[in-house]
Amino acid sequence: MPNHFISKFYFPTPRSSRQQIAAALHKLGWIAFWIQFVLTIISVAILLFAIVDPNLNLNLKSGLSLFSATGGIATLGLSVYWFFRYTGLSKQLGATDPALHPSREKTIQVLQIGMFINLVSMLLTLLGLELIVGALLAKTLSFPEGAAIYRTGQLIEPLDIFVVQANVNLIVAQFVGVGIPAYLMSQVEHH
Repeated sequence: MPNHFISKFYFPTPRSSRQQIAAALHKLGWIAFWIQFVLTIISVAILLFAIVDPNLNLNLKSGLSLFSATGGIATLGLSVYWFFRYTGLSKQLGATDPALHPSREKTIQVLQIGMFINLVSMLLTLLGLELIVGALLAKTLSFPEGAAIYRTGQLIEPLDIFVVQANVNLIVAQFVGVGIPAYLMSQVEHH
């Protein structure tokens, strides 16, 4: 075997920074896509079940709670799509034709938009979570300690906690949606 082949086989040449960023965009774009997709589907299922349940004690069916929950989910759906775009951006960066490579500024702009989408989504979800937790707190404070409860509407039920869990799932998904673009922007700016 030629010596050149052996050295390339055992000691591959380092990838360019553009290729490293393309690989990171591809890998982290798919990871974030799937984390956000799964957590969003779980949260949507829980919230839909809660909304159609006639025994739900929380007022999710109208007002600011419904707006914030729907807005948080809608913007998170946009974020899922945006992370799918990261994989396309990674293909452009990894293309052999330099004319297809997006500029550093364009790459950073795409990452900033993704971060902004997730921040708006997180704000809406946190607003909804504050309203839900406030309603649960009001419910627990509405009856004296040790008193007999005859109206079950005053009790916190497991479904109430599932609604809180659905919102926490959304916040975790949005945190991923803020953290990954922040990391990728640092990589793009560093290289």
